[in-house]
Amino acid sequence: MDRNIISYFFLRLIQSIFSILGAVIIIFILSRVLPGNPAIAILGPKATPENIERVMKEWGLDKNYLEQFSIYISRLVQGDLGNSYIMGISVNKLVIERLPASFELVVFAFIISLIIGIPLGIFIAKKHDSKLDLIFSSTSILGFSFPTMLLGILLLLFFGLGLHLPVGGRLDPRYTIKVYTGFMLIDTLLNGNIAAFIDAFLRIIPPALTLAIPLTCLMVRFTRNSVLEVMMQDFVKTAKMKRLPESIVMYRHILRNALVPIITIAGLYFAVLVTGDIIVETIFAWPGLGRLIWEAVTLRDYMVIQGAVLVVSIIYISVNAIVDILYFYIDPRIKG
Repeated sequence: MDRNIISYFFLRLIQSIFSILGAVIIIFILSRVLPGNPAIAILGPKATPENIERVMKEWGLDKNYLEQFSIYISRLVQGDLGNSYIMGISVNKLVIERLPASFELVVFAFIISLIIGIPLGIFIAKKHDSKLDLIFSSTSILGFSFPTMLLGILLLLFFGLGLHLPVGGRLDPRYTIKVYTGFMLIDTLLNGNIAAFIDAFLRIIPPALTLAIPLTCLMVRFTRNSVLEVMMQDFVKTAKMKRLPESIVMYRHILRNALVPIITIAGLYFAVLVTGDIIVETIFAWPGLGRLIWEAVTLRDYMVIQGAVLVVSIIYISVNAIVDILYFYIDPRIKG
């Protein structure tokens, strides 16, 4: 392996470690400035002064922030995210239970975006400076900037009230599915339950489209610009002068070079999808990591907030690092 790639890999690894450490500190501080006393949220109607004091001592909430942070860091080193104040179970277990739902939703939305966005962007690039190009370019800007919450609500109403399709949650409670992978679409097929698969498939479409539409519009716009930029290069003009078939010019010369930045931006936005679906999961009652964070903030459950947001931060930082390394590897122009 090239020495430059190895050096770059270790540099990104060190940067990622410091980024994660910074995320840990920021998450801890932000969770502590939330209004309200978590002991009151735990006790509810039983929140007498004596019970509040007892819970504060039990969960270490009576200690100063430095001591609490020290305890939290020592647990993290051991891979322990702590226990939920409200639910009384391990945060590790909560995250493991919710993570597959978020990944299934994000991967589904990501695949939709790539299947539609890249081919459509290539098609529009071929029609550049036409009315069709102007229409799609304007629409892609509008779609990417459309508020996620409003888009989610509109799709919820459209699929639920307009088409009378099931929305909300991952699966109808009347179906009993044995969990193998945590991915509902896969597990329903492994169980041989086609009716459950159809129900799960219909339920994932609205939230997936809410995530996919902005990314699809971004991919259309970015693919168009990237393909057009490569089409103007001298080596493409030379290939056309040689009267090579259009398919060879497009797929062997243009796309091979244009897809490098496209893959990069797609990978970076995948990380954004993983970290940015709290609103979508809340709107569609999707039991993923984003909804878990919202529930924890509402209940002021420090440990769940810290653990879930930390996992999301690690995913985001890791995906960014992997994309950077792959970009360095596949694009010889930046190897120096």
